[in-house]
Amino acid sequence: MRARSAAVLIAAAALTLLFGGCLGRSKVSRSYVLDPLPPPATPATATATGPVVGIERVSIPGWLDRMQVTGRAASGAVVSDEYSRWAEPLPRGIQRVVAENLVVLLPDRRVLAAPFPPRDAVAYRVELTVVEAARQPDGAVLVEARWDVVGPTGEVLARRRSTHRSNPTAPGAAGAVEGLNGALAELSREIADVLRPLPAPAR
Repeated sequence: MRARSAAVLIAAAALTLLFGGCLGRSKVSRSYVLDPLPPPATPATATATGPVVGIERVSIPGWLDRMQVTGRAASGAVVSDEYSRWAEPLPRGIQRVVAENLVVLLPDRRVLAAPFPPRDAVAYRVELTVVEAARQPDGAVLVEARWDVVGPTGEVLARRRSTHRSNPTAPGAAGAVEGLNGALAELSREIADVLRPLPAPAR
């Protein structure tokens, strides 16, 4: 019984440190969405004429695939904030934000998120597996991902493993979301650098 009580106290302390929880007080639940990069100050006027890029559905581990905003405690434990929740499934949010980031970073390309409309011929597909996307005990948000760029005939043109850390300024769950936005922006820039020089496929 004592061991169980100690474990509960440790988990509660970890939740307080990661998400700014106020133990013993009533709390208001909040919902969060991820935000993409802001559009350029001068929007592009030209029509996107480059090859179409498609972002496949994103895969994440089961411990992240939950509605609560989740972080890691110093012990390695996974800690979820019951009062801070995602307003959309996290895999969908990551897919949406990466796609919208690439629209900003590659203004000459059309960027679509799966499922793709049958009428659109997707030239290059990005297959993204996120293995870590959470606030760490030091307050930083870590994103680790494996991703492939797949060509028109199914060939793998690039295969990468990326690690990006972001140090948010906001406390609690808002900081976790802010940091995830920043790390995904860096990941999107890395993907854009690979896609940018790829030519339109021959017809």
